[in-house]
Amino acid sequence: MARRKVLILGGGLSALSAGVHLLQEGGAAAFDVTVLCMEHRLGGKAASWRLPDGRYMEIGFHGVFGYYRAIQTLLARAGHPVTDPRWFTPNDGVHLMYEAGARAVNRLDIPDGPLDVAALFDGGFIGYKGMSFTEKLAAATWLAKTGAQLLLGEVPPEIDEHAFTAWCVDTGLDIELTRKSWFRYVLDLAFNFPAEGSAYVGMYGFQRLMSPDNSTVHYLNGPLSEVIVAPIAQLFVSLGGKIEFCTKATRIELDPATRLVTEIGTRAMATAQPIAGVVDHVTPVPLGGGYSLDESPYPVGDPAPASGAPERTWRRGADFDDVISALPVDSLRTLLGTTSRFDEAVLDVPELRATWGLRSVASLSLRVWLPKKVMPTDYTTVVMGTPQPCATVIDYTNRVTELTNGTWGSVVEFEGQEGLHAGLSDRAIVRETLRSFVDLPFVDRTKIDVDQVLAQTHGNQWSFRRNTAQHLRYLLMEPGHWKYRPRQDVRPYANLTLTGDWMAGTQPTASMEAAVRTGRVAATLLRADSGLPAPVA
Repeated sequence: MARRKVLILGGGLSALSAGVHLLQEGGAAAFDVTVLCMEHRLGGKAASWRLPDGRYMEIGFHGVFGYYRAIQTLLARAGHPVTDPRWFTPNDGVHLMYEAGARAVNRLDIPDGPLDVAALFDGGFIGYKGMSFTEKLAAATWLAKTGAQLLLGEVPPEIDEHAFTAWCVDTGLDIELTRKSWFRYVLDLAFNFPAEGSAYVGMYGFQRLMSPDNSTVHYLNGPLSEVIVAPIAQLFVSLGGKIEFCTKATRIELDPATRLVTEIGTRAMATAQPIAGVVDHVTPVPLGGGYSLDESPYPVGDPAPASGAPERTWRRGADFDDVISALPVDSLRTLLGTTSRFDEAVLDVPELRATWGLRSVASLSLRVWLPKKVMPTDYTTVVMGTPQPCATVIDYTNRVTELTNGTWGSVVEFEGQEGLHAGLSDRAIVRETLRSFVDLPFVDRTKIDVDQVLAQTHGNQWSFRRNTAQHLRYLLMEPGHWKYRPRQDVRPYANLTLTGDWMAGTQPTASMEAAVRTGRVAATLLRADSGLPAPVA
């Protein structure tokens, strides 16, 4: 019997997860799977790539949380388990939280559970700088009370209709405590600042962090591309999957009568060209054909389709039987808008029309290479709660490949989102981020000169990405957004399955875990269609 042909649109972790889980345990005999990577590199919002001199630029947070079970399982299958010190270093449940009011970094040890009031005090609150004893008591009491009512059970999606801050205040939290970094960072981590976040997403995050095992973060010893993306891509290829690189989905044809996808149109992307004076370019792999794991798959650029490049038409029956879309919501909506009978095919389909109720936000990624060490030795981890626009500072000194030869004293990463800074230029954002950084009390400001860093002189370098491209934007998890997230098991077009970290699922945060989980669900649905069991978790 001929294998069922499946096209997966996208090159991020959700696409690769769908491909791996589709092909494992007998799937390779039933499916012919091709990932159509929508840009010059794999990884999507978890991408990294080399600059011409060998340095790495990154997009996204560099850690795997303890409750990220699906991606941990996938990484283990790919030969990069989080328990291997070559690839990961655990934080042992200790989180560094900067509290601006006290100008101090607090080391938060996560307690055994929400009712462990003694541990809440001993493990963080009792020594937390920036809160009075009365505030600490009020916070611990609220956590214990809320835990008894909610955190010990399932967080109900219905509270998504409430704003996170307002819901917490309504359930007894002192409003002054919502201005503290340990509270506000829930919104920062979800890329929601300055917008208010969903109470469902916020309380889900609290619930997941309220145990030592769940609060462990396995920080990457190296770039996302080498530690996470490449081994999963290699696993997919080893199972028989194919990756076609440097293509752009430009058209989809939906037949509202038969409720089938009948055509997909793609074009080769334009070759990324160097920009004079901007060191953010490497040569992409050749256009077209297959994807070689021996070539560097992480060049930079978000190019449009190549001028004059012929469109390739993929037709149902001849070229595909099923389509899995692993595109982010903005990209999917743009693609859906190309079908010739848009009103009938999309607007008249409630499950597709609802996605127009979702909004997204642009993230920021700044990486700075410094000739001298500027942070304390025991800060080679993530410091949360730092000033916007980048509320997360990651010091990867002694953990990244650029430092193994001793060229750099520090490699510091800043992650955040545009928020109130959307109107500023890239350079203005970088300047503000650097000025906020040198003002932090734990930074040795005698070893860093903001003007020299900006000018990239005296041995300083930086690279900045404002991730505004459709495929790099994060879902804005605002109150009331949950009802617009599509369910994966509701497929209005029988041969179109959606996946991605913005779908409705058991992991409501936009994350690598959500991407991998929803990819597995997509594979489960197609395997069931072919009479195969669900993939192994």
